[in-house]
Amino acid sequence: MSYELVGAFRERYLIPAFAFGAATASRTLQGPPGRKGLVRDILATVTAAMVGTTTVPEIRVGTAQSDNSFARFLLGTTATAGYGTGIFRARFLCQAAQNRFGNFPTRLADFANHIFLEGNNTSGSVTLPGTADNQTFVFVTADTPFFITGVAGVGGAPAGTADIYVDIDWF
Repeated sequence: MSYELVGAFRERYLIPAFAFGAATASRTLQGPPGRKGLVRDILATVTAAMVGTTTVPEIRVGTAQSDNSFARFLLGTTATAGYGTGIFRARFLCQAAQNRFGNFPTRLADFANHIFLEGNNTSGSVTLPGTADNQTFVFVTADTPFFITGVAGVGGAPAGTADIYVDIDWF
């Protein structure tokens, strides 16, 4: 079974001017009735540099504020160096990476847990064909709320602001 756009449609969820400096914050959303979803991309338009000297800020998509079952994007060039201002697209970073992992550009591990999309964290229920490490899909459950969460960086003087776009294909 192919999980491409056949019979699916894409929705883009926008959270403007999301502040990562003070604390973790999230938005609760729900997909269209009767459809399960895959997080295909996360885009962050950073307008104020991301700061966290122990861990950088991150975007999570999951079943709760503390969960990242469906997607995760750490907003930095390393685990402790946040992005400056600019546009950072998770899928592009996965596709453009040297020595990228596997046949499917849904994960980037240039540092621990940098990016995974489509729930590609090896804990899902549908194994991707042609992969050696049991990469899996984890679907946003039909008719169930999900969370898009911005997690503040840790260490130093945590800061950062970005417009967040999350693209989900609904089947």
